[in-house]
Amino acid sequence: MAGEHDHSCGCGHHDGDHSLRLAPARDWSQASDEETVCYCQTMTKGALVEAIRQGAYTLPLLKTMTGAGRGRQCKQRHPDGRGCEADLEELIRLYAQPPTLARSGGCGH
Repeated sequence: MAGEHDHSCGCGHHDGDHSLRLAPARDWSQASDEETVCYCQTMTKGALVEAIRQGAYTLPLLKTMTGAGRGRQCKQRHPDGRGCEADLEELIRLYAQPPTLARSGGCGH
């Protein structure tokens, strides 16, 4: 199924209690656009924010549009030994604007 991954991906979401969410690694509102967010895919804040502005307003959309958060060596490559999903979610929280649905007369007119 789209958006799912196996337990060997290294993202950290298969270890222990899933009800405990990790905090973002840093304050992304203050980070430069050149800062790396996803170390497996070498995705920068700037590239991810651009994807968010182009419509990736949920984590599954951001992952699909950029490939971020889908690496197999998250814990090995991230300086804090963790996955980047909490950081991706924080960027979405900071920069996403979900689309608004236009109301019409029912037939598009």
